[in-house]
Amino acid sequence: MNHRLFLLYPLAEIALFILVGRAIGVLPTLGLVVASSVIGMTMLREAGLATAIRLERARDAPARILAEGGTRMLAGLLLLIPGFLTDLVAAAILIPGVRRAVAARFVPGSAQGRTRQPVIEGEFRRLDE
Repeated sequence: MNHRLFLLYPLAEIALFILVGRAIGVLPTLGLVVASSVIGMTMLREAGLATAIRLERARDAPARILAEGGTRMLAGLLLLIPGFLTDLVAAAILIPGVRRAVAARFVPGSAQGRTRQPVIEGEFRRLDE
């Protein structure tokens, strides 16, 4: 079944190119493809930098930060790939609820806001003194 989807995807993209091209013209269609690629490239760069900065400043929940940044980078990558289907999937990923669901699928606990770590209380003393 997966190999059929793999073969149907390019055909669906070509069909969408033809439909959009007929509806708005060839040059505006090419303009949309170029614009989405530029937006995707910008998003990919910004998401990577923002994730690195947030990881550097944060002291807790690195999994949540990485999941959030990773889903934004995924959306940017999908926008970078020419095609209207990938653009629709990228737009869906940018919706906060969908983004949290996608992140939760890959990183359990990332949708809850903070990952809960067990707290172990105790006392210590140095033995080398």
